[in-house]
Amino acid sequence: MAEQPRMALSGIVLGSPDPRALADFYRRLLGWTVKWDEPEWVMLASPNGRPGLSFQYEPDHVRPVWPAGPGDQQMMIHLDIEADDL
Repeated sequence: MAEQPRMALSGIVLGSPDPRALADFYRRLLGWTVKWDEPEWVMLASPNGRPGLSFQYEPDHVRPVWPAGPGDQQMMIHLDIEADDL
């Protein structure tokens, strides 16, 4: 049997019509720093070395509706954010 290549999750990418605005929201929420900033790509670095978050420009992005009804855009991903005090 062939040996599988070693792989690891290196990041999570979210599509957005405004990647800078979405990255800024998560930067302020999580307190992470911007590692890479271009007009169509922003990357936030996790402070503990774990995979960060990236935001990619998608001009045809359709926002999901929640709760979704028939024919509405469905959520494709969500992030679970844990807080010790709201």
